Amino acid sequence: RMQDAPGAAMRGTSNGDQTVMTARQLLSILRLSQALGRLRFSDYVAREDVDEAIRLTHMSKATLADELHDAPQGGGGQRGSSRSGGRGEDVTSRIFQVLKDYATVSRTNRVELKLCEAMVLRKGFTAQQLQTCLEEYQALDIIQMNATGTHIDFLGEVS
Repeated sequence: RMQDAPGAAMRGTSNGDQTVMTARQLLSILRLSQALGRLRFSDYVAREDVDEAIRLTHMSKATLADELHDAPQGGGGQRGSSRSGGRGEDVTSRIFQVLKDYATVSRTNRVELKLCEAMVLRKGFTAQQLQTCLEEYQALDIIQMNATGTHIDFLGEVS
């Protein structure tokens, strides 16, 4: 079951709490999920793989919609010059969102640092950008590293 993406109701594709999907879309989510399972060197597809495949599909559609919406009318200017995907977020905020989304899906307030680094690198960010993000959010008392520096704890509830 695929949850509505933000803005799906505006496009008229909403059907209660589900989105209308074609067989081709379902097959692409299946293949993405399988690929994510293989990235973990696993023989099975976990629920997190399916969730990530659905998230990637939503983000792909959202990025396309943003690019079409932000396209200059006169043909001048640079489209897509912002690395933030048109959402007005900086790199640090986007990295934090990746970590928070994982914690939310996993229903945990503690995430292993090595796993965070792998997720962030896989999404095209650098280890230095992750470090900057962690330092900034620690200073804001939103996250905290454990004493050994192997886990990140989200302070407060992860929703």
